[in-house]
Amino acid sequence: MAYSYRIEMYKTNGLFSGKIEKNEVEAKLNELSKDGWEIVTSCVTNRFFGESHQVIYTLKKEN
Repeated sequence: MAYSYRIEMYKTNGLFSGKIEKNEVEAKLNELSKDGWEIVTSCVTNRFFGESHQVIYTLKKEN
């Protein structure tokens, strides 16, 4: 079985970062799901003092 992989990255915002546009991210992930993509992993990258910088999703789908 072969898979294709895709990375989706969302920058955080707000006074001390850490906030994402929840509705925007959900809409995009739901759109990708309709095309057969599923989330494999997710992680958050940090800047200084533990502020969140990005949320990164790795997705896969069967070829």
